[in-house]
Amino acid sequence: MITIIHGDDTLGSYQRLGKLIAEAKNKNLEVVQRDAGEINATTLRQETSATDLFGTSTCLVIKNLLGSLKSKSKEGLISALQKLSQAEILLYEPKKMSETTLKQLPQAKIETINLNPLIFKFLDSLRPGNTRIIFRGWDQLLELGHQPEYILVMVVRQVRLLIQAKSGPSYLKLSAYPKRLVISQANYFTLNHLLDLHRELYKTDKRLKTGLSALPLEQLLLQFFCLI
Repeated sequence: MITIIHGDDTLGSYQRLGKLIAEAKNKNLEVVQRDAGEINATTLRQETSATDLFGTSTCLVIKNLLGSLKSKSKEGLISALQKLSQAEILLYEPKKMSETTLKQLPQAKIETINLNPLIFKFLDSLRPGNTRIIFRGWDQLLELGHQPEYILVMVVRQVRLLIQAKSGPSYLKLSAYPKRLVISQANYFTLNHLLDLHRELYKTDKRLKTGLSALPLEQLLLQFFCLI
């Protein structure tokens, strides 16, 4: 069975991959992870047909195959995958794939992990003088089950986009509509303010990773929102 995990929620899709890997291990499958550049049609057949001395089957994880550049190796891999029906294979793509790309493996189970629109609404609300709306959005995200770690990652990404927009719109690698939104949002800030916010986020992340903070991440983020 082939399962494709993709979507514009990179963190969420990676967490889903981790869950599926854990499930495979619970089924006593040996999990083998490969980047698409490390495998070809021949090694694919070897990896999916091999069992160890105890008869343990393999769950093969292939990353960055469908989204990689066109090549004979890629075409050979996809062709070989089309002929597999019994092997346990997880294809992980860190971004959203087009319908045309996904149709290359019609037998695959597709799991699309997209960002909840509410997270975009929350990120758009991050601007000076909007603390009440920010806190309301924060509470809604927590009620929907979003982890503070996930929100931190998204806030860091947004602040970096705002810094790029303030430094020069040409730095933004976004499609037209979200680019306009980020540029408009950046107008509420000075570049120094955004750099200060980025510095605070860096300190928060460092405190968490080094265990130097006595406060939980939820409290640290609330303190950060007050700085906006």
